[in-house]
Amino acid sequence: MQYHNVHKRGLAVEKITFGDRLWQFIRFTVVTGMIFAITFFAINFTAYKQILTSALNPEAQAQAERVLRIATGTDTANIDTSKLLPVLPDKKEVRKSFAWIDFPIASTDNRLIVPKLGQSVPLVDMTTEHIEGENWADLENQIQDGLKQGVVHYPGTAKPGQFGNVFITGHSSYYPWDSGQFKDTFALLGQLEIGDQFVIYYNQIRYTYRVYDKFEVASDNVNVLEQPRDRKISTLMTCTPVGTALRRLIIKAEDIS
Repeated sequence: MQYHNVHKRGLAVEKITFGDRLWQFIRFTVVTGMIFAITFFAINFTAYKQILTSALNPEAQAQAERVLRIATGTDTANIDTSKLLPVLPDKKEVRKSFAWIDFPIASTDNRLIVPKLGQSVPLVDMTTEHIEGENWADLENQIQDGLKQGVVHYPGTAKPGQFGNVFITGHSSYYPWDSGQFKDTFALLGQLEIGDQFVIYYNQIRYTYRVYDKFEVASDNVNVLEQPRDRKISTLMTCTPVGTALRRLIIKAEDIS
């Protein structure tokens, strides 16, 4: 009786149309997307700042590249001759060669230097770690700890100078509250192209690598860890797209030392 009276008084509930529902869905999607985008870029701020800086100020990165190329001895074409001293001549001839005052000195620590990216970072060697019972969870924890100190030389892979695959992994981006100082070392790794070079200092010996391949794989692909018996190569790996763990960017290079 009361329900009937409500309808008679014109207080019936307003009917929601399909158009109203569609508009509500669109608004919800847009707002949710904006919140996600803001949160995503806030979490990965340092990595995307590095990418943006690289795009807006390529001169700074080019200068860092030149410095690292000269420091590692991979580029002597641009050496300033004003910094050269003549080598003492032999008795019966005039020597035309020069000695560079800032001749490259091997790093005292294990280090990865990628001139094109302006990066010189410690190489954390984990190849001596023993994994009992294939405890992959423990291995992952060890790698994450190592990534706080630099890039990680993956356990079980070749050492520089050996036949095989020197496998190195690093962060492209990581949680801003993490205590590590190398959370976005590989944020620009995608800029490397075939023909580019990088240097590994290992036990105070310099090894130079030239990129010959670049591709992406699924996050669970382990084939990239394969160790060739007749080649000396190195692989750099990071997560892609930056700020996600959806896929892995792979850079393969050959030892040209």
